Amino acid sequence: MSISEKASHNKGLKTKKSFKTIRNQKFYFILLFLYLASISSTFASTLPIDHALTVSLKPSQSIGIFHDIVTIPGSTIQHIKSLQLNKNAKIKKIMLNGKQVTMDKSNNDTLKLDLQNFKKKSATPLRLVFDYTLPLQITNKKIEPFFISSADNFYPRPTKNGKNNFRVTFHIKVKTPKKLNVVSQGEKLTDFVKNGNRTVVWRENKPQEEIILIADHYQVFTARHQAISLYAYLLHNDKALAEKYFTATRSYIDLYSKLIAPYPYKKFALVENSKQTGYGMPSFTLLGSRIIRFPFILQTSYPHEVLHNWFGNGVYIRPDSGNWAEGLTTYLADHLLSEQRGTGGQYRLQELMKYSNYVTEKNDFSLKNFKGRDSMVSQAIGYGKSLMVFHMLRLEIGDTQFFKALRDFYNSNQFEYAGYKEIQTSFERVSKRSLGWFFNQWISRKGAPKIKLFTASESESGGNHLLKLGIRQIQSDPAFKFKLPIVVWLKGLESPSYKILDITKKEQASLISFSSKPLKVILDPYHEVFRRLNPEETPPNLGAAYGSEIQKTILPTDEISTEILNGYKEFSQSIKNTSNAPNVIRKNDSFTKPLTKNLWVFGKNNPLSKTIKTQLNQYGIEFKRSGLTVNNINFQWENHSFVFTLDDYNSKDNQVTWIIADSKKSIPGLIRKLPHYGKYGYLVFKGDEPKNVAKGTWPSSNIGLSHTFEKGTYSLPSKASWIK
Repeated sequence: MSISEKASHNKGLKTKKSFKTIRNQKFYFILLFLYLASISSTFASTLPIDHALTVSLKPSQSIGIFHDIVTIPGSTIQHIKSLQLNKNAKIKKIMLNGKQVTMDKSNNDTLKLDLQNFKKKSATPLRLVFDYTLPLQITNKKIEPFFISSADNFYPRPTKNGKNNFRVTFHIKVKTPKKLNVVSQGEKLTDFVKNGNRTVVWRENKPQEEIILIADHYQVFTARHQAISLYAYLLHNDKALAEKYFTATRSYIDLYSKLIAPYPYKKFALVENSKQTGYGMPSFTLLGSRIIRFPFILQTSYPHEVLHNWFGNGVYIRPDSGNWAEGLTTYLADHLLSEQRGTGGQYRLQELMKYSNYVTEKNDFSLKNFKGRDSMVSQAIGYGKSLMVFHMLRLEIGDTQFFKALRDFYNSNQFEYAGYKEIQTSFERVSKRSLGWFFNQWISRKGAPKIKLFTASESESGGNHLLKLGIRQIQSDPAFKFKLPIVVWLKGLESPSYKILDITKKEQASLISFSSKPLKVILDPYHEVFRRLNPEETPPNLGAAYGSEIQKTILPTDEISTEILNGYKEFSQSIKNTSNAPNVIRKNDSFTKPLTKNLWVFGKNNPLSKTIKTQLNQYGIEFKRSGLTVNNINFQWENHSFVFTLDDYNSKDNQVTWIIADSKKSIPGLIRKLPHYGKYGYLVFKGDEPKNVAKGTWPSSNIGLSHTFEKGTYSLPSKASWIK
């Protein structure tokens, strides 16, 4: 999550943290120039405002004392109506070009300094000096972290203007008691302790969206990577953890410096937060205490936050554009690392499952309207759909041009505000192709194609073998245009042939010639097209259970204690859908017909358990009196909780999720954790926390997207990553 997304996602102190082909090249570049000029006229980035701040934090008084010298370039002042400051600021003095001025209370409950009289364009900068105090939530005790940002108006800021975003540069000196360590953006110039007080100075000369200050009782670890300073601000003396992150940081900085451009800042810091966050700030990341100790974070969330220094905090998200940065960083971090491990196809399948599980015609929206994540729906679109669109753009123009265009986009917009239009400009400039249709379809239009192979035949003609495929888009919406990868196994060849078809119609016939006889064909075998999955493709999963519009629950009629029964009731209430409350059934009336949509079954002794066990036996799960066996590992009933999601009566339209808890104490943890395990079909937890000790997915299927001409064993090889 980048700093720009957090601006729209959170509030208060925790805000913070996304033609037809023209053959005449001269005419094309004239149009491109006019296009860029029109963009700059409607949305401009002005020269940054500079702040020379001195801050004294007084935990014993819970206040901060501020002295700020503000310099506004002459060309920027004409765009500023007024400056605003936190309403609780106690002003001592404000000097404007050597004259004392006052602030008034504005309509939005802040203090306002009117600058209308100074809006004439001038080469001379405007200089203001502010002296004030602010009440701050800061303490000597190790309880709450201290975090302030532009959302708190702790320094004078221009009132918002729809056509301009005002960036800042700054030099900030912070004085605190010696046990407090302060973090901000940029380069640390000095950090020393004298007479029981600490003084630290941070400087950032590259235009920033805002100024951020974080303080806590940190243990500070340092390292270097070439000219870049590395820091770990940890709440405990854990050098081994710091070293792990330093090693990972070096690796990711090298990867993205090679892939995109040199790292844009002079430092990178891991900053621990007692609150469980995952925020990417310019030159540092703020991660929760539990989060940074999960071993998988180093290969998942952490590279994502490092990459935000290029996209999101190196090129900023235009407020009038969709948040492109979250999808792009997810594609080049989480997804890319999976691709390098040979599991890119599985990763994309999981993202398509999220979209199919959570997004409906009623709640769908276009990428241009995505601002930040606030639900599973917005995550499935803003992260999942977006990364798939970048992958299809890569398919459209090829690997080499794709990464060249990304570098062009970054270099053309560094420390400026940019949106999908600027991305389109770079990709058209590099590929020398008009891509307006692509961006209109995938960025401005909502929805997704749903594809099916409805006919397949093979024949021989003149020594060539012809494969004829009938491909249909079965969604109710108009046709989408996209490239569709296929694999075809051929007689006498060990590895299948990989081809890409151009799909433009709702129903389309494609004819492909091969030198050998086709044996089997699969459409989109590596899940490279953004689309709504067919029910047959999707294995039963917990995400579909949570995403269903209609939820029904069956509580046990014979459970060992009233306490555990009350726990199941609590769980049942937690899964109420916002539009359809679950129908709680206490009695086994009839289970001979498929139940509607999604069913939650609670308790080891539930009347439906016998039917569910029969299905689970088919997946190799064995039930015993003392417990059960999953993947040849024995788990006792005692001190373990189990979650299984299956197709209901072998119907792909309905699912059954079976919850077995050992005690009521484990249920609050299950309620909290299970929504984050959406891709899994089975889960095992241990203890009251509870801690996950086993998880897995059920096999997926390509029914509806494949045809076999000759029976046999066909192995799909992993698709190699372009980046080694």
